[in-house]
Amino acid sequence: MKIAVFTPSKTEKSETFIQNHISNLSFEKVIIYGGSFPYLSHNYQPTIHQKRRFKFIQFIKNKLGYNRQKFEAFHLSKILKEEKVDVVFAEYLITGAETLEVCKKMNIPIIAIALGYDISMDHIITHYKDRYQNLFKYARNIVIVSEHMKVNLEALNCPEDKIVFSPAAPDKSFFNVLPVHTKKQILAVGRFVDKKAPHLTILAFYKALQKIPDVTLIMAGDGALLNVCKDLVKALKIENSVNFIGRITPEQHKELLSQSIIFVQHSKIADNGDSEGTPVAILEASAAGLPVISTVHAGIPYVVIHGKTGLLCSELDVNGMAENMILLLKNPERAKEMGRNGKQHTKKNFTLKKHIEVLEDLIKKAGQSL
Repeated sequence: MKIAVFTPSKTEKSETFIQNHISNLSFEKVIIYGGSFPYLSHNYQPTIHQKRRFKFIQFIKNKLGYNRQKFEAFHLSKILKEEKVDVVFAEYLITGAETLEVCKKMNIPIIAIALGYDISMDHIITHYKDRYQNLFKYARNIVIVSEHMKVNLEALNCPEDKIVFSPAAPDKSFFNVLPVHTKKQILAVGRFVDKKAPHLTILAFYKALQKIPDVTLIMAGDGALLNVCKDLVKALKIENSVNFIGRITPEQHKELLSQSIIFVQHSKIADNGDSEGTPVAILEASAAGLPVISTVHAGIPYVVIHGKTGLLCSELDVNGMAENMILLLKNPERAKEMGRNGKQHTKKNFTLKKHIEVLEDLIKKAGQSL
């Protein structure tokens, strides 16, 4: 069986959970990327000559009264046909909805996975409502990585029997991390975007710093709010205590986890409705054995058990997050115990092996139904 993985970005630029799917799904695969309507792959890069020829043919067809076709749809069909794809696995509902008609015409089953913004942002849901419903009718299954997503899907009339819950999971290598706590260091890893609220993490850290002046905050990642956060740190005059290190490799990530005392992330619902699914960075931190300080948001309470594997506060509660930081910084043995509990909880409930097995079973059934 051969599958096509539809993803907005090239593999090396994809989010961790998409990279995990591409690396671990055992089928023969062709990776197709190119934005919300994926139509490119490593072996199929259209030339300017091909695009001009296609445009000319469409012009003639239009003059003769035939319906015009998008080049992206034409090129995607070509890849699917030449690669003899049996099943499409669409990362994000948007890619599944955009490419639905191509797959229907070629009678290729679709399994789509909802990963966060595609099922939470207000303007996305409004824009794609009808196409989502068409996708739900045709798709074999719709996978969700957090239980709360089910409410959104059912509100859009997705058949309950097509919804499959399979939480995201960390790569197994994170379970091999053994924190040594060599530095009094708090770690935050993630994109600098509204739903991850890095600015609120900084404000909470600033308050904790007043009580524990020798603690440092490492913030890894990039994004639209990075410069805003750098300005905030300068305005608060805490440049010596906050270190922005940009994008990091998996090896650097694990090294930072091994050195740190706490992992922190202040997730919230953005003004446009965007929210998390089950944040992989939090799963990775728990797998590594760090206590997690975060918020009661989306799938986070299923990963972080308040008082046992970490500490949670309400969204926007900067004071509460600061108090949680101070509590664990003043009680390192409790922090270590929560970290050990988190590793056990994650290993029992959120393994990549289990997640991949669920996806592979769905894909096999979809392929066998042809």
